[in-house]
Amino acid sequence: MTNLNYQPFQKMVSHREPAPNIVVSKAQAILCQDLDSDHFLHNSTKRKLSFLFFISIISIGLISCGSTMSLPEYLGSLDSGDYTTCTNFIDEKNAEKSKSDRIRDNFDDAMIKRYQKDYDSSLKSMNQTDRLMDDAVTESLTRGFASTFINDNAAEYKGSPYEYIYINIFNALNYYNKGDIEEAAVEVRRLNEKQRKYLNKYGEWIKNDDPKVEISSTYKMLSLDTNSVYKNTPKKPTEADIFRDSATARYLSIAFAMMDDSVNNSWNINADTRTFKALNPAFDIDSLSNISDGKGRLDILAFSGLIGRRGERRIIIGPFPGIQFPTKDHFVYIPPFDLEFVYPEFPAPQEIHKPYVAPVIGWGPSFTIYPGKNEILPMSPNSVDSIKIIFEDGNSLPQKEVLLSLLEDFNYAVRQDVNTKALNAYSRSVKRSMVKKFTAVAGATASLLMAENAIRKQENILTVGLYAGAYLSAAKAIDQVDKTETADIRQVYALPAQAFAGGIELTPGKYSFKVQFLSKNGNIIKEEFYKDVEVKYGKTTLVEASCQK
Repeated sequence: MTNLNYQPFQKMVSHREPAPNIVVSKAQAILCQDLDSDHFLHNSTKRKLSFLFFISIISIGLISCGSTMSLPEYLGSLDSGDYTTCTNFIDEKNAEKSKSDRIRDNFDDAMIKRYQKDYDSSLKSMNQTDRLMDDAVTESLTRGFASTFINDNAAEYKGSPYEYIYINIFNALNYYNKGDIEEAAVEVRRLNEKQRKYLNKYGEWIKNDDPKVEISSTYKMLSLDTNSVYKNTPKKPTEADIFRDSATARYLSIAFAMMDDSVNNSWNINADTRTFKALNPAFDIDSLSNISDGKGRLDILAFSGLIGRRGERRIIIGPFPGIQFPTKDHFVYIPPFDLEFVYPEFPAPQEIHKPYVAPVIGWGPSFTIYPGKNEILPMSPNSVDSIKIIFEDGNSLPQKEVLLSLLEDFNYAVRQDVNTKALNAYSRSVKRSMVKKFTAVAGATASLLMAENAIRKQENILTVGLYAGAYLSAAKAIDQVDKTETADIRQVYALPAQAFAGGIELTPGKYSFKVQFLSKNGNIIKEEFYKDVEVKYGKTTLVEASCQK
């Protein structure tokens, strides 16, 4: 934080009496050169703009959010299954003028409706969200996936690559649960098209983009030891970090083909099987598409928990030494200050790390690099460890119980997404923070000069008080700009954490069974009962189950 007691207030502005022992970095020297001119002092337009910006920075901290619930509160309601509170909060946000989070909020709303088995409402929200995502994809392709220079959170949330695929997975299940296998198959075709149209191009862009060069140039300007700083910053993504496909999507593709002849005739099951084995080699996918003569197949697709959450990692570098600005016949002193940069991290940080001291090159004391205090997001408990099917009349069956296997861990997709975005987000944060910080310094300088000139014209208790307030506000404003720099940790929160699947070959007929969600020590967390589910000759019958505890 800025040190207000660095020098006595009376010496903050002097008549060409330099403050002692002031060390100036390259960045500070450049800024001083820009301000050391008659043009700066007398160009009223620029001074007013700087002053207005300075005042706006102070005001930012006083403006409250339009929504009445914080993100941790919303997540707490989601974790506890208080879906009414969640949907009311989403409705409140949708009623606001700002629509920057429409994709995230609508997707969350659609998933909550699914958990409530309101498939009609879920379909409506998902179809609307999918159209918004298509527009976002088109814009991203046009702009080369680049970000604007404004704070990431101020931009419209466009979704993540894995969310573009998952929305069609769950919309396909919406249609399937309504008995419309043809529309369910259309959703699978849509996600296949998205993969060809978007994911491959996104992957190539991730591999070829390298923001490290821009970050290094900024570090050199600040005389920072880049090797020391890199230990505390995100790493460049690798091929393994790029989201390419979903095991759940390939599983559904094969299952739908085994249910309906028209889908089967237009599907390449062998290609889906090969892709699935590359994604999840431990899962027995061959049994899904190879049904024995005279048999049918019952398969359960079960979702558990809530997806993991990314959080903000805040890096603070400082303090930078105080700055003394020469302007014609004046010196204006700005106290020491920090620079703060942010980026997303997965899982969301649950603790504050100890400070790390990084050496600098050629001048001044060492900087301290440490995570700033940011909001701790609660992680969903996700207590389900295993899932199994238990038949009511198991005596006549090959086995009474069937243990489901892990199909896909959706948390891995979030980790991949954060790994591909973190370094770029950090680079943008560095650029934005530098501009905002030194603009605030310039604004503070302008406001102090205006206040000091007022004293010269007429010294009284009012003008002296205004100057004192301007100085104290200047220090606060320089710190306050850091609060406007926040990492974009937005994501869809109501997606499940994991998908399990498994099944059994059965003689055609009707069967009653229950699906049990079990904790690690074998306790039953939830049971779902199914009565008279029909298994047809040569076909797969798919049943969906879910437990978000």
